[in-house]
Parts: sequence; C-alpha cells; structure tokens
Amino acid sequence: MEAWLQKRFHKNHTIMKTKSAIGQVEELAPRTLKEIVHGEAKTLRSEASVQEACDELRSEGITWFPVTDKNGQLLGTVSESELNRKVGGFGHDPKIEFARTGMNRKTVYCFEDQTIAEAERLMRAGDLRRLPVLTHEKRMVGIVTLEDIVREQRATNS
Repeated sequence: MEAWLQKRFHKNHTIMKTKSAIGQVEELAPRTLKEIVHGEAKTLRSEASVQEACDELRSEGITWFPVTDKNGQLLGTVSESELNRKVGGFGHDPKIEFARTGMNRKTVYCFEDQTIAEAERLMRAGDLRRLPVLTHEKRMVGIVTLEDIVREQRATNS
C-alpha cells in the first residue's frame, strides 16, 4: 500500500490486530456495518396513519421507526413523542392523519460499507442510540444500535 494511502487509511479507520497461529501479529481490515446488521429492519410505510404508527410502535415495544417509500428508500423517521406532539397536540385525528406529518426528514444515517468506528462517531456526535443503515441507493439494510457496537467491540477485544 502506498505510504500516503496507508497513513490516511490508518488515520480514518480502526485497524484490528490479532495474533496468528504462529504468534505473528496480523492486521485485519476494519469491519463494516453490513457485517453486524442482523436481518431486515422494521420500517413504517409512508402512507401509514398516525394511529397505525403508534399501534405498531407499541406492539414492537420501541419508540422510533424509519419511514420508507414503496421502494424501501428511507424518507425519515418517526417517534411516538413527535407524533403525539405534532399531531395529537394540534387536535388532528390520528386515524386519518398520515404518520409522515410527524416525520423527521433530517435523519442521520450511515451506509452499509462504512466502518463500525465511523457509525460510533456519528452516534456520539449526535447523541444517538441507533442509526438506519442504508445502501448507497438509500434503501434500508437494517439498524445498528450502540449496543450492537459495544457487543462487537467486546467480541473483537476478547
């Protein structure tokens, strides 16, 4: 690897080091989010009503959902508190009001080929506990949580 590229790579990526069977230290490429995201993410369709969104959030036992279009592209996120504030607080009927009314369109997300360290930096900078993980076409791959990252760090450090 070119010296300038190696310096840049090491500066921007966490390199994991392991010992081989013969005791030599080996460097492994940084792990990407695609490697730790499990299964498909639960998403909410953009046409869902506020009532449907709140019912789904409660049934899943979560407080936040990514909202996608019919092609699976991320449009934003909704949370129960935002829906209650933006819709319920103004007296709108939750059975006919669209959940996208309370949607946050400035959602922080990451791409599946980004490193775990990059996702962690995004979470820490934005004080976030979870991030949608997308393809470069902005289609949902899954969700990475701070707990996923901590679990991965513990596994690689043991």
